[in-house]
Amino acid sequence: MKTKYILSIAFMLLIVRAEAQENFFYINWNGNIPLSSKEYIDNASGRGAKIGYRFFFGRDRRFSAGVDFNWAQYDQYKPKETFETESGAITTDYFNYIYQYGLTASSQYYFPLGEKDRFFPYVGLGLGVNRNEYNVYYNIYTDSDKAFGFLARPEAGILVRIGERRRMGVMAAVHYDYSTNKSDELDYKNFSTVGFQLGIMMLQW
Repeated sequence: MKTKYILSIAFMLLIVRAEAQENFFYINWNGNIPLSSKEYIDNASGRGAKIGYRFFFGRDRRFSAGVDFNWAQYDQYKPKETFETESGAITTDYFNYIYQYGLTASSQYYFPLGEKDRFFPYVGLGLGVNRNEYNVYYNIYTDSDKAFGFLARPEAGILVRIGERRRMGVMAAVHYDYSTNKSDELDYKNFSTVGFQLGIMMLQW
C-alpha cells in the first residue's frame, strides 16, 4: 500500500512537471530521529523517503513553491512486560511501530552562489497534514491506533546542479517536523522528529 501511494504521487508530479517551466522534481532518502514520546520509540529510522515538486517565481530563482510527500517507518524492540487483559494477564516481549505519512504545501527562499546557476542554498517551510499508524505487536496480539494531525516543517538545505547545462542535480537538507498527532489509546503525545534527506533532482531550466 505504501508503494502504491508513493508511485501514484510521483506519477502525478511528473505530469505537472512536464507542463511547467523553471521547476524541478526530486526524490530523496529521508532519515529521522524521534524527539517526542521517546518512551514509546527512541530509535532513529533510516527507512523513509520524500518526493516533491517545486516551481520557481521569476528568472532569478529566489522563490519557489510546491508540494512534498514523505513516508517513514519507526520501530523498536521492548523487553518483557506483563499486560493485563480482559481474560487475565500475559507476560511477553513486544515491538512498537509507527508508520508515518506527511503531505505539505511548501515554499522556499534561495541564496544562489556564484554566477553559473549551480549552487542554491535555501530555507523553507512546509505546512500540511500528517497521518500516523501506531502498532504494538506482542505474542499473538496487536494493539493499534491511527491519528491525523497538522504538520509544520521548517527546512534548510542546498540544491546542486551537476554541470551548468545538465538537467540533473543533487539535493541535501535537514528538517524539523512537528505535528499534533497523538494516540490516547497508546499514550503517545504530539509527534516530532528531526531528519536529514539526500537525493536527486530532475531540473526544468
